[in-house]
Amino acid sequence: MRDQNVFTPKSQAIMLVSENEEIAQLVADVFPVNEENKVTRNGASFQMLNGTALDLAFKHDLVIFEIDPNDTGELRAIEAVLTHRDDNTLFVALTQNDLSITKARELYKIGIDEVLPLSIDGEGLKAAVNEKLNARAVSRTTISDGSSALGKVIPVAKARGGIGATTVAVNLACSLVGGRGSFFRKSAKNRVALLDFDLQFGNSNVFLDLEDNGGFLQLIENSKIPDDHFLSSILQEHGLGVDVLCAPTPMVPLQSMRPDLIEGMLDLLQQRYDYVIIDLPCAVVEWVEPIFKRATKLALVTDTTVPCVRQARRLIDFYREANVGLPVEFVVNRERNTLIKPSHVREAEKVLKTSLKHWLPENSKVARNSVDLGRPIVDLKRQTDLGKALAKLAAAVSAETQPVATKKA
Repeated sequence: MRDQNVFTPKSQAIMLVSENEEIAQLVADVFPVNEENKVTRNGASFQMLNGTALDLAFKHDLVIFEIDPNDTGELRAIEAVLTHRDDNTLFVALTQNDLSITKARELYKIGIDEVLPLSIDGEGLKAAVNEKLNARAVSRTTISDGSSALGKVIPVAKARGGIGATTVAVNLACSLVGGRGSFFRKSAKNRVALLDFDLQFGNSNVFLDLEDNGGFLQLIENSKIPDDHFLSSILQEHGLGVDVLCAPTPMVPLQSMRPDLIEGMLDLLQQRYDYVIIDLPCAVVEWVEPIFKRATKLALVTDTTVPCVRQARRLIDFYREANVGLPVEFVVNRERNTLIKPSHVREAEKVLKTSLKHWLPENSKVARNSVDLGRPIVDLKRQTDLGKALAKLAAAVSAETQPVATKKA
């Protein structure tokens, strides 16, 4: 379960590489020197440290440094240190406020954990560092003690574009976090990741008021299988407790993703999270196969029109080629369930070979307000008919896919 407290080590050794007195004061304010924090300043740049940089850096828990992304000599010096890195030292770079996404990606690619603007204040620096430390600690605990089963992978597919699958994915992810005000036990707190794999038209970040941090483009451009450190750098933590991978802002080809990237990501994410919710594109592509091989359940959003039902049937047949026994939850959006089923609903159930249990009523006002404000319906308008239906869907999914702790070896 997700710990509500921010992880903070009992003691921290911090290394500062900068001549900037304002940065030195900022670090001193955030990490006051005492028996818990020891801050040392070592030169103005990694180049000036020469051969001592490697030994000095890895004797510290946290290295904060100022970097000019156009200084190729300094970049090479930092990269030389990071090629020998382990996961015990966190590297945080402070750089120009108007840094482009391309330059930021270059810095992340050489192994820097976090890239922050020089104008950041103390609270921002402290929050960024704690977020990285907390994510790393959760991952280590999960992997080392073997106390948690692998997380549940739940893809959300759509029978046609514009059917509302992103609304379902976002609200499902936020509801599955659990905690106060949910259908789950108030003490429960799940770790949930939301991956927007709708590469060309994904907008889950808009529903959560998040800006694309360029993480997906880094993932696509990275020739190597992602590691835990890399994933931590591209996932964004939302205030409702969901870690989000935004779809890329620039238009990219659907074939930009590779099956091996998906495999590598899910290997790590299933160790770290209780639930991995994946918003899929309205397309059939090769790289979805590893998703469905691991899927615990599929949420397929549709309506009861003839074209949509026919397409839903085709998708199920395709997805079950990768996972024969894949359970499917059909979610009928923008329609109300009725006591007496109309003939077209009975016919849809006959084609889909199941009873349609999940219905999301039409409530355009609530749905529009949610998107405009960047707040999920289950957070903004939970007591509305649509909010209750979404929470009920999440409760049903949780009840049927609840992670079960495994015994320690």
